[in-house]
Amino acid sequence: SLEQEEAPAAVPHTAAKVQEQILTVQLSEIRSGNHFFFHIVGEETSQMIEESMKLFTSNNGTAGAPCDAKKGKVVASLFDGSWYRAKIIEKKGNKATVLYVDHGNIDTVSIASHLRPLDDGLGTDKIPAAAKEAVLALTEVRSTDDDDGLDAARMLQSIAWGKPLNVRTFCDVEGKLAVTLLDPSSSSSINEQLISAGLARKSKQFKVDAIARKMVDGSGIASLAAGLASAQDAARRSRVGMWRYGDVGEDDEEEK
Repeated sequence: SLEQEEAPAAVPHTAAKVQEQILTVQLSEIRSGNHFFFHIVGEETSQMIEESMKLFTSNNGTAGAPCDAKKGKVVASLFDGSWYRAKIIEKKGNKATVLYVDHGNIDTVSIASHLRPLDDGLGTDKIPAAAKEAVLALTEVRSTDDDDGLDAARMLQSIAWGKPLNVRTFCDVEGKLAVTLLDPSSSSSINEQLISAGLARKSKQFKVDAIARKMVDGSGIASLAAGLASAQDAARRSRVGMWRYGDVGEDDEEEK
């Protein structure tokens, strides 16, 4: 009909573009040289959930209780004599592998003795997870099974652990926040320091472009990419880290 012909075309949904943010954070878990969890310094969520789980432990003791231990469920899990919020990421027989959502660490525990249901008001729908998962933007490292990958994780820990840091956030990349990590006492980002040491590589241009497209202003990620490219060129010329035997094969390094 004429009415159907004149109906406006559906407008494709486009995700809102993201603004950069600067936060003060402290790392709570390191998974690899470019993958970690952090707490935002001074954020009320961390303090609130810490106090709430102390009270939960005081009220419930440390015995497990029957609970729905299916994958994806957030429950209470016992760690070092206290209960913490944990998401079940795998269940095998009488054991469950859990992610402690307010810290970022993973553990495998007995379902019967180490899990119990959370109080309704303590779910992540009521109080968001205190630990934010992040990756160093445009910074590719090898797995910790590899010597260079393990060295990258150790370098990140030596530079970043146990102190307040500044984070410049870009956008989500595969569910993790892409960031630049900065030690206030240094003029260069930790992203750049890992690449300068030959323990990481700059991401390929398509990854730079993918982040830039999600940003209100893509100049920040473009500037980071340029700085990381310069650091990588210097590391390659100096034959440090992964460059010690010359160039690394292109197919070797679109890493985790």
